[in-house]
Amino acid sequence: MEDRERVLVDVWDWPTRVLHWVNALLIISMIVLILGVEWMGELGIEKKLRRPVKEWHSWLGHVFMITLSLRIIWGFIGNKYARWSDILPLKSWQWNAIGHNIKWYLSGFKGRAAKAIGHDPLAAVFYTVLFIVLISQAVTGMLLSGAEFNTFPGTLFTAGMSEEALEGLEHSLEGLHEAGLVFLLFFIAAHLIGLVAHELKEKTGLLTSMVNGKKCLPREDIDR
Repeated sequence: MEDRERVLVDVWDWPTRVLHWVNALLIISMIVLILGVEWMGELGIEKKLRRPVKEWHSWLGHVFMITLSLRIIWGFIGNKYARWSDILPLKSWQWNAIGHNIKWYLSGFKGRAAKAIGHDPLAAVFYTVLFIVLISQAVTGMLLSGAEFNTFPGTLFTAGMSEEALEGLEHSLEGLHEAGLVFLLFFIAAHLIGLVAHELKEKTGLLTSMVNGKKCLPREDIDR
């Protein structure tokens, strides 16, 4: 890529950055804990010793429901790059950029990715699905926690249910919850690959922008 005059641009406001890292750490922690429960089961460790690990997963899930809700709300009141209008791919220029970036990836990163000050339009498609999955994980996790550990607010829905009904609820929700886990593992891998690709080819400081809020962009890309 030829040299271009670059300028630092304020992109991510501090609530977006804080919620990004808090939610990322919570998700990773919950994944590690629930995989730990599964591995403990494979090793033949009795259920009563696995239960506290699963309870920690559940309690972190309750914290995550709060921080996810805050991020959803911030999508309506944050700066223009934090808003849903910058994430949801609803505009024609976003779809043109998505097509361009698909070709960019398939070409082995020849040329340049489509310019985007805020969310990369192709990544935004995955972010949209991610938020849907995260909401599903939060809701199913809340209900599973209420059924298994009798915790609030899941008990608002599970209180008074028979043991047979609770077992049926757990069985039906666990499949959906596990499918969400598989997607999250895929998303994390794809997110890291995309991050590395953009850091090496575009050199916009994508990773550090989630720390200091600034991207290093070619001057001609700033005005869209």
